[in-house]
Amino acid sequence: MPLLRSGGQEPRRLFNTAIAAVRIATRYMVPVILLSDGYIANGSEPWPIPDPEKIPPIKIAAPRTVGDGFQPYLRDEELARPWAAPGLAGFEHRIGGLEKQDVTGNVSYEPKNHQHMVTTRAQKVQNISHMIPPIEVSGPDSGDLLVVGWGGTYGAITAACNRLRAAGRKVSNIHLRHMSPLPADLGDVLKRFRRVLVPELNLGQLRLILQGRYCVECVGFNKVQGKPFLISELEEAICRILDGEQAEVAEEPENEGEEVEVGG
Repeated sequence: MPLLRSGGQEPRRLFNTAIAAVRIATRYMVPVILLSDGYIANGSEPWPIPDPEKIPPIKIAAPRTVGDGFQPYLRDEELARPWAAPGLAGFEHRIGGLEKQDVTGNVSYEPKNHQHMVTTRAQKVQNISHMIPPIEVSGPDSGDLLVVGWGGTYGAITAACNRLRAAGRKVSNIHLRHMSPLPADLGDVLKRFRRVLVPELNLGQLRLILQGRYCVECVGFNKVQGKPFLISELEEAICRILDGEQAEVAEEPENEGEEVEVGG
């Protein structure tokens, strides 16, 4: 099943990210997974309690009957179908894991209908990309190296790149908050840089996606120790790539004796 995946970057921003996830799920009738990681989940950060009155309401359109009755899979221009709450008189429909016929929502075993429904759901998720704001590049808009992060790597990557830019090194960085669909302008941004570094607290899942989708060679810097990146180890990895010393960052990073900067 196609899913929309959004990721946080700091503890304080996850509140608004969670609200945005509900807003997207109810507007497009699509499952949304809110991604986090151990660093964000166990982190803390002071932030002002928001005023509930200033949060835009989440509006859910009322279902409509068309022709002879309710058509649960009659989609709008964004391919979203109507939401009829269970028990709503006049809007009874079938639910469950079996494939549904387009428009009517009846159980269907037709192979071509299944193909159509799968591709329609996938396109519905891709249509959400217009809600994703353009990528903000920190540093030069093009150049020698772009560092791409997501989730709890935000603080260490931001601090490392800021330090190196202050020292005169030509490095830029971006942080992804939406993983599926990815931002519409991501491919153009990646191709403006000669090298791309993807630090991840896993074995390189995002790097594989970027390389496969955008045909851009990416260098992975992976750490799976249950500990966050150090700013110093990211600085060292970035400098090695900028100096052309090696194509891959292969050394296991050490994690001794340094505090990690959180947030930005």
